[in-house]
Amino acid sequence: MSTMLVASPPSLREFRAHFQGLASLTRLRILEFLAGAGEVSVQDLADSLGVSQPRLSWHLRMLRRGHLVRTRRSGRLVLCSVHREGIVTFQRELSGLIAPRPKPRTLYQRSEG
Repeated sequence: MSTMLVASPPSLREFRAHFQGLASLTRLRILEFLAGAGEVSVQDLADSLGVSQPRLSWHLRMLRRGHLVRTRRSGRLVLCSVHREGIVTFQRELSGLIAPRPKPRTLYQRSEG
């Protein structure tokens, strides 16, 4: 389970994975819990949220894919935490993606010039 860093601007597919990670009440509950708890083992997280470990692992995979959560191994434990840098990167890139731009000239306007 690797820690992914977003080095270059995210692709549209990565944006989709990021927002799919946020598109579940369970995953939002996981993020909310991790934001307050810091780094937690997957089993402790499953127990705290009342979710089965296999189901939680599936949700964590979606969150990792979207650069929302990081996981790391410590012996036999898998520890997870909020990937704050990944979230900030996507927020910044989304702002750039939807920033106002000058209107492109239409084909009709180009031929008049």
